[in-house]
Amino acid sequence: MSPHNETNNETNNETNNETNNETNNETNHKDNDPPSQVDADAAAAAPRSLEAPAAYAQECDLVMKGGITSGVVYPLAIVEIAKAFRLRSIGGTSAGAMAAAAAAAAECGRQRQASLPPGTDPFAELETLPAFLGGRAASGGTRLLAFFRPLPALRPLFQAFTASLGRKGMVRRTVTALSVLLMHHWWITLLAAVWAACAVRQLPPEPLSLAWAVLIVAGVAVLAAGLSVFLTFRTVLRTLPGNFFGVCTGMAEPGQPHPDDTLTAWLTAYLDRLSGQAQLNPGKPLTFGDLKAQGIDLEVMTTCLTLGRPFRLPFRNDNIVKENNQFAFDEQEFRRLFPASVVDWMVANPRPFNADSDNRLLGEIDFGGLHRLPSPDDLPVIVAVRMSLSFPILLSAIPLHAVDFREVAAWRRHPERRERPAPRACWFTDGGVGSNFPIHFFDTPLPTRPTFGLDLGSLDADAPPGAARVVFPRNNGDAMMPYWRHLGSGSGLSRIAAFLGTVFSVAKDWNHESLTHMPGFRDRIGLIRLNEQEGGLNLTMPPALIQTLTDYGREAGREFVIRFGNPAKWPAGAMPSPMDWENHQAIRLRLTLAAYAEAAAEMSRSVSQLAETPSDYDRFFTGPYGPPTYRFHGLGKLDIDADDGLHVSQAGLAHWSMEALLGISKRVAMTTAVRGAGLHPGTRAPKPLPELRLRPRI
Repeated sequence: MSPHNETNNETNNETNNETNNETNNETNHKDNDPPSQVDADAAAAAPRSLEAPAAYAQECDLVMKGGITSGVVYPLAIVEIAKAFRLRSIGGTSAGAMAAAAAAAAECGRQRQASLPPGTDPFAELETLPAFLGGRAASGGTRLLAFFRPLPALRPLFQAFTASLGRKGMVRRTVTALSVLLMHHWWITLLAAVWAACAVRQLPPEPLSLAWAVLIVAGVAVLAAGLSVFLTFRTVLRTLPGNFFGVCTGMAEPGQPHPDDTLTAWLTAYLDRLSGQAQLNPGKPLTFGDLKAQGIDLEVMTTCLTLGRPFRLPFRNDNIVKENNQFAFDEQEFRRLFPASVVDWMVANPRPFNADSDNRLLGEIDFGGLHRLPSPDDLPVIVAVRMSLSFPILLSAIPLHAVDFREVAAWRRHPERRERPAPRACWFTDGGVGSNFPIHFFDTPLPTRPTFGLDLGSLDADAPPGAARVVFPRNNGDAMMPYWRHLGSGSGLSRIAAFLGTVFSVAKDWNHESLTHMPGFRDRIGLIRLNEQEGGLNLTMPPALIQTLTDYGREAGREFVIRFGNPAKWPAGAMPSPMDWENHQAIRLRLTLAAYAEAAAEMSRSVSQLAETPSDYDRFFTGPYGPPTYRFHGLGKLDIDADDGLHVSQAGLAHWSMEALLGISKRVAMTTAVRGAGLHPGTRAPKPLPELRLRPRI
């Protein structure tokens, strides 16, 4: 969901209210409906009374958008949601992945509560997180800022960047950053000042001398600033690749004070404490298997730059998707990126070697002491979260190692011409590069529980004072309109910058932007709108601002409870909403049946068009056609067993399945031809209708 200004919201509510949405969509079909159907549709379109819902959810899933430091809105939202729901499947990207892991750990701790010391309350501890982040760290500044410990050689760049965050306008930010760089290169500043002073003293005492003095001082200042920038970026170019392409690794360098204040070290201990892992299994980091044992599914998104695609973590390794077995890790690299306890666990728990499931090249490729990645259940949660949280340049990317099978194939063809291939680094960076709001996580055609989405958006620049910061759709016609990305009317340079920024934004976010406006998605998403000072990479936000953001999160969490939860758990004075669990179920049922009907019709058209031709699909059930690897078992054996009435072969069951799908299309076509188009499952279904397509599992 993207932000709407107040005018657009009001317009949508007038033109797309629930009654009109149900009625106007099908104006062209009314003439074909039998009278009884028209009456039934009119009754269905009547406004619902706002009574406490009879059906509500007691469990939920939760997905949170990436947002770096603006992710501090999430803790109190999670706490409010957890008061009415058991958290089952939790996912996110970047800062959303960090919040998802904290939510999963707290739910794990709640499920283990009987085994923990009396008085342990994981969600109460999670509620104190915003105040903790705004507190003062032992190393100075807020704990939030202390999490990011730059490599000493890269400290000037980091401090110049953070100093400019609190400034408004490009000019002020640039001047602030240059001032910090000049302070780090004090000798350049000193030499420039001496040089300028000597030059000014040589000027003759004439009226124009003051102008020349100003020009000399300005020129020397520009030269000093340019030299300082040059030296800084020369250091960056030499140092950044060796620091895994990040200013901060998330860990302290050897000998640095307060190593536990760093992001990865703190988060590892925090997750272990919230989940009860530190008390029940000391020394073992929290793993995905520990969460699964408590009925909790955690998934986060990362982006592999080397393979050019996003991945869910933990990697899957089952009969459907096999991703985990291709990766290994370097122990020394990981010791720079993760606490010793995490790396020790991973080294001691590699995935079991299986000649049938591992690639058969292990005997041919020298892995040079690399360790096999643990099985998905044995992967520490902190590793996946850190791979999702690798904000480019700020936080180091995470290297895993794999074999490029194209190189292996080329080597096998000409071993005399090529060196034996070796594993190469696969670089994993922030999940937001590929999917910043994975709202498709945990989605099913007919859900058994709602999946809440917490979205972070921008407050419109022209929004009036007091504009709502937490926005939910007020009816089924709301939140349909996309957010317009205006390029502005400023200077040519600013508009070109806006154009290029918008190109990057759309390329990165188009998938979830399309999904969040779909029916069956938009009704379960809460949007938190942040202004320029609140959102983005604001590492220096003061405690008061952190508190403001967390209050937005609390408001969003309570709204989810009111809409989908048990009325007994509602805040005092809450009023029912038509956008409830029953409404969501009805929408998903209509969409699913309509989409299946459309897909069956497309399938029927293809099968009919190719029937009795050399490309007839029926031949794949009876004869040895197609690649041998993919052929059905029991070709030609399409009969049903007389005793139990079941199919005797895979080919027979597959043929029956195709015929059943074609039967759906025939029945829909025959019924609508006789009774009218109004009976089609897609008639009066929520718009726009989705489509069923084959897509990769990401």
